[in-house]
Amino acid sequence: MNHSQVIIVGAGPVGLVAAINLARLGVSTTVLERGNGIDQSPRATSYQPCVMAEMQECGILDDVKKKSMVNNVLSYWTGRGPEKKRVAYVEKLEGGEIFPSGVNCGQPVLAQTVLDHLLNRYAEYTQIKWNQTVEEIDQTSSTVTVTCRNRETDEVTTYTAGWLVGADGAGSTVRKLLNIEFAGFSWPKEDFCASNIRYPFTKYGFTTANFILDPVHWGIVTVIDNTGLWRCAFGVKPGMTNDEIRAELDEHYKHILPGWPNEKYELVQLNRYKPHQRCAATFRKGRCFLAGDAAHVSLLDAGPLGRALGAVVTGKAPESILDTWAELRRNKWLTYTNEFSIENKRMVQRGGYSDDPAGIWKLDEVSAAHGMDEWIKNATPEKKEADEAMFKSLEDKTAQLTNRMKQWEIAMDPLWMANYEDPQVLKARMALRPAALQSPPTAML
Repeated sequence: MNHSQVIIVGAGPVGLVAAINLARLGVSTTVLERGNGIDQSPRATSYQPCVMAEMQECGILDDVKKKSMVNNVLSYWTGRGPEKKRVAYVEKLEGGEIFPSGVNCGQPVLAQTVLDHLLNRYAEYTQIKWNQTVEEIDQTSSTVTVTCRNRETDEVTTYTAGWLVGADGAGSTVRKLLNIEFAGFSWPKEDFCASNIRYPFTKYGFTTANFILDPVHWGIVTVIDNTGLWRCAFGVKPGMTNDEIRAELDEHYKHILPGWPNEKYELVQLNRYKPHQRCAATFRKGRCFLAGDAAHVSLLDAGPLGRALGAVVTGKAPESILDTWAELRRNKWLTYTNEFSIENKRMVQRGGYSDDPAGIWKLDEVSAAHGMDEWIKNATPEKKEADEAMFKSLEDKTAQLTNRMKQWEIAMDPLWMANYEDPQVLKARMALRPAALQSPPTAML
């Protein structure tokens, strides 16, 4: 019972989607999770068409959509409190006719939906072990052995498999035990808070996704469900506890909420987390892999890795394609995803041309010590004109679509392992892309 073909550490969406892709190919998988169930803390909420394509391919999208809200318009706002002014209104059309909009779904709901799907359809290939704290990982040329301690009973159990996937988050125990460097930096002068609140944002013109542009009281606001629940993320001083953040919520919300102070909010949940710009030095070490936050940040790791690993386990593809996966995913983060996310943060915080009392975008000893100077130096006064030009350009629907199509660059080329997959599978995958992306690419993304 403790041996399977693949062990996955982490029962979040990345680990569970990887498990589904393996199970669909008949590969037995054991999922080891530290918690006693799905993590209920506020995390990611928005999933774009490139991610929905992965959900569709592994058969979970219909179930996810039943518990999701449409995410079809992104608004950019300036001004604090009731002085909000919309500076751009962007229709999310990058999914084409197949995915006419993205979806918003709380990560706990998404993970539970994927887990239910996995156990209902692929129980013969999958077992989930809760309360498992990974303490040791050993590997030979053919086997990975994982030693775990049960957090409730203190019982020690050994699991074995041919391969291991670490999908256990940014603080990955797997990555640490494998002694893989998590290169890059964590923002030293600011933490993020993800809060779930009930508030009538639509009454004030807010759309399904919103960026509030401000050097201090910036915010990202997205709808979560049809009960009036919204995600409101914002910046806080580093090192604060959740209780300390609760004590000063009004100071944040009075600048972010458009109906302050007459319109009251209901806090449902909040959690502080450290924002990272980090990437593992390698996504593969021997028979072990890192995916999702353990490697960098992306649900898009799961599908390609699950399919590639399944093809290797079942003898349909050579082991070398696993190196290809690791190199392509890591290169995608280095050449696109990291810069894209840093520039988005700078734009939301108006870095380079606004008051910056915390010195988040300041070149100083702290930025130098954290290896941030390469990015901080891009926050210049000239960015004000560039940002305003971008918002102006988004008045044009063609410019909107061009801007939104960049989302697909985060994904891998759908044909990257075409030599080892059924042509009908490839055809179906290509059909999930917008028409402009359905011709075979000339190079791997």
